[in-house]
Amino acid sequence: MKSRFRLVGLGSVLFLGLALLASFGSPASAAEKLVLKMAGQSPIEYQGTIHQMEFKKTIEAATKGRIQVKVYPANQLGDYTQVYEEIMKGTIDMALISVPSQFDQRLELTYVPYLAENYDQVKKFFAQNGFLYNTLGKVHDKLNVKLLGFNIEGFGGLACTKPLTEPANPAVKKGILLRVPPMDVFKSWAVALNFQTVTVPYAELYTALQTGVAEGWIGGAPVLTYMSFRDVIKYYYQYNGHVESESWLINKDLWNKLDKADQKLFMDTVAKLQVKSIAVSEKEDKDYLKKLAEDGKIKVSTFTNAELKKFAETVRKNAWPKLKDRLTPEIMDALMKQY
Repeated sequence: MKSRFRLVGLGSVLFLGLALLASFGSPASAAEKLVLKMAGQSPIEYQGTIHQMEFKKTIEAATKGRIQVKVYPANQLGDYTQVYEEIMKGTIDMALISVPSQFDQRLELTYVPYLAENYDQVKKFFAQNGFLYNTLGKVHDKLNVKLLGFNIEGFGGLACTKPLTEPANPAVKKGILLRVPPMDVFKSWAVALNFQTVTVPYAELYTALQTGVAEGWIGGAPVLTYMSFRDVIKYYYQYNGHVESESWLINKDLWNKLDKADQKLFMDTVAKLQVKSIAVSEKEDKDYLKKLAEDGKIKVSTFTNAELKKFAETVRKNAWPKLKDRLTPEIMDALMKQY
């Protein structure tokens, strides 16, 4: 009996040893299952959510179900400021969201006006391992967040209740009170192009346009303007002032636990979806500009490449230097060298 117990004991020790050895392997090795919780902010029918579902499908198929992704769109897990903090902590694994700046104001680099003037420039400037990706990636890293890439959602324009005065001339005061978000990067754009500004919370924007507290707003791409504001505006101007985008993010600790093959799979999948988002946005900008014009109550104005270039040069010359205190001289000097 003693001999038998001794054999059982040795067997148990051997089993425990093998289990411990196995535990030193990659936490996301091929034998393990991983369920990731991914937050999103877009409604179900928007391209951001559609691309999240494509990410889920691709990852689950490529790993044969070893990695599963549960998508929670439409701010189900909180707004983007809350979600970003949870990703830092690791209580939410991944997200496709706008990037808040309360944890590091350098993250507002995403919203600097006229990073690009057209979609050809978007393809170059937002590419993985480009200036924007690498610069923002270092900032995210310090917050325990890994940046995977971007989801492009369109070029922002101006939606107004009153017409602008000489909209193509940056030197002329535009004659309206323009709502801007509480970020210097947006106000700097407006001031450089001779707008008078007011800050109104986004949740109160529709009412502000109805009551005249604001007579226009900067930010919305044609699709958002059509779906959410067409009943309250009369003019739309496609200034291409900034690129509407969301960021693909993952908790850095979790990222470090993935093996190299899974990391490559994630990066490659996001890269393909980013390219797709650019094509989708370019088409949506055209389609929804047409829908806004066909609405019958809204006058739509677009600008030539030469006019867009003039806007961009004016803003880069007059607004960008004023962002050095907020985004640091190092980042803004390096940004200006890109042009």
